[in-house]
Amino acid sequence: MVDHASEMTLVALLVVLSAATLLRGSLRFPFTVAIYLPHVWMFVLAFTLAALGLSPWGLGVLAVLCFHALREYFTLADLRIEDRWGMFTAYLTIPFMFYYISIDWYGMFIISVPVWAFLVVPFAVTLGRQDAEGSVLAIGAIDLGLFLLVYCVGHIAYLMYYSVWMAVYLVAAVVLCDLLAYLLESRERPARIGLPLQLLAPIPAVALLGLVLAPWSGITLPHGLSLAALIPLLVAISAHVVTRLEADLGIDRGHIPAGGGGSINSLKSVLYAAPVTFHYLRYVLDDF
Repeated sequence: MVDHASEMTLVALLVVLSAATLLRGSLRFPFTVAIYLPHVWMFVLAFTLAALGLSPWGLGVLAVLCFHALREYFTLADLRIEDRWGMFTAYLTIPFMFYYISIDWYGMFIISVPVWAFLVVPFAVTLGRQDAEGSVLAIGAIDLGLFLLVYCVGHIAYLMYYSVWMAVYLVAAVVLCDLLAYLLESRERPARIGLPLQLLAPIPAVALLGLVLAPWSGITLPHGLSLAALIPLLVAISAHVVTRLEADLGIDRGHIPAGGGGSINSLKSVLYAAPVTFHYLRYVLDDF
């Protein structure tokens, strides 16, 4: 249960982030921070709604976030009109997956994308194509976007359904890792020094975060320390993988126009951490 003090904490955080997001132009945040803020705000909005007893609305916010990110990805992947049935199937997966979360149907949630959607998408793509050339690339591109930007983010939604503050902890830990990585990247240092620092520097901060949130999240100290070591590694791996994908999609990290990759860039650090953290907590907590 989420008590009144924690509800007010989330509401206050939402108000601060709302002001920062609305005023990010006049406050002259760095470009990467300016495109990052709206997505953090959407997570906090979803968590606040869930904490206030409006879980369906919170799930709806995260579903919209998934839809927007997937739509952005499909645009950048330059899929053809012949692939529209495959893309439609991917979009249709979103409400079904979030419905399974809303009724706590874990078994169907866990196979919704990697079994059912991955079987239906290839069939849908081939239905829309008269020419077989390019089918493999189209199916792979659609399935990859669906897996990363819907299924992985969906684990945050399921974690929120179980415990709002576990979800808050996960996203806040990823934001801390991103912030420290940004600060380290802004300083010139050899790559061989920078990578170890990006992996090690967040560990004390994430451990402290887990300790502060433990009364609300229920994550005990041993598991908090384990996650403090695990999450920075997952964030680094995720950022590395998605940065390569961004380069292939033509996303310029220094200048991202509206709809040009901002969602992908902002979500990339959480994509590996979300499912691994979810399943770690589900495994170690008896009452999950």
